Amino acid sequence: MAQDENKSALRKRRKKRTKQSGVKWGRLIFVILLLIAVVGGVVYGVSQAVSYVQTSLSSSSTSADTSATMSDENQPRTTVPTVSVEQQAVDKPIYVLVVGKDTNNPAQADSLFLMAINEEQKTMDIIGIPSNSKIESRNQKSVDMLNTMYSQGGIELTKAVVEDIFRISIPYYIVVDEAAFKKTNDVYGNRDMYVEQNMSHVDSATGKEDISLRRGFQTLNSENALGYLRYSDDNNDTFTRVQRQERFLKLLLDQSLSSFTVTNSYHIWRVWDEYESNISTYDAISLMMKIGRMAQENIHFYILPGEKESIDGKIYWNINPTESQRLVGIMMGDLPADDANGNLTKTPTVSEPTTSTVKSEDSKSEERTTSTSTPKEPGETESDTTSNTPSKSNSTKE
Repeated sequence: MAQDENKSALRKRRKKRTKQSGVKWGRLIFVILLLIAVVGGVVYGVSQAVSYVQTSLSSSSTSADTSATMSDENQPRTTVPTVSVEQQAVDKPIYVLVVGKDTNNPAQADSLFLMAINEEQKTMDIIGIPSNSKIESRNQKSVDMLNTMYSQGGIELTKAVVEDIFRISIPYYIVVDEAAFKKTNDVYGNRDMYVEQNMSHVDSATGKEDISLRRGFQTLNSENALGYLRYSDDNNDTFTRVQRQERFLKLLLDQSLSSFTVTNSYHIWRVWDEYESNISTYDAISLMMKIGRMAQENIHFYILPGEKESIDGKIYWNINPTESQRLVGIMMGDLPADDANGNLTKTPTVSEPTTSTVKSEDSKSEERTTSTSTPKEPGETESDTTSNTPSKSNSTKE
């Protein structure tokens, strides 16, 4: 009898253990199924996100191409192969040529900047190049202006000529047209700036005033900002125009560097397809992040040294080759940033000067009235427009 009771108790314990074991396996299977569902949802969500980004990129690129074609049918935006951006050595910064072109047919290079980004030394030098810089032919029997190189051979010829000026190799370039500039200004926001003088210009083709700015502190929208950068002072003084362009560029750079990394990267992603460049969007964002880690005192602005020269009634910027090579030494880190013989261009203050002074190589100074100047395009002479200031004789050098 006792033996039967023991067998019965043993069977109950076995059934209980079997039942408990079954419950644990059920929970384990449920957990496994739940994990599969969660992982599957995550994978699906990631794939949907990637698909959305790809669709957005494609849509953005198509929209930019369509916009460019509609705004300028003769010059549709082109897609160029990109080149990996990397610094080869500590004394070989990343050289980038930035060209701002107009909408003329053929287009010309209204503004040119050479950027030297040294990731190793954490410095950046930006050299403004006057668009009317004198370029001599190979046989030295004729001259041209640098801005016409773009209409003759596009960015490749322009880049080759600038390489000859500095005797360096420039692997990278960025071309910004008027539509791309306006898009950039819209993305980053309007600039609060002091306009140093009244600026007015009438388009010779349409007869309409395309630049109308008054002296004083104001907020520049995209249209007025473009006019501020394109305006050329009397006697085709592209030196002061480059000063204004660098001042605007400095304000834009300061604003972008003060933004959060994510915000700044998003801004670059939005506008980069608007540019013609052999730098990819990824490399552009990476470069801007590295620039953002630089101290502001390590970012310098210069203007290509030279002086004005009149040839056949046209005003050219006669480049000083010795001082140009001094700038190359600064960009490579061989010379200190202040070793530029006074050619370091500082951002103009908000004072209200009536004259500006430009020093030539022989340290003689020349004063120009800036409050009543009349705009001129590169190469335009005194007889082409009416000026409120006395005209100067066409001597060999002014």
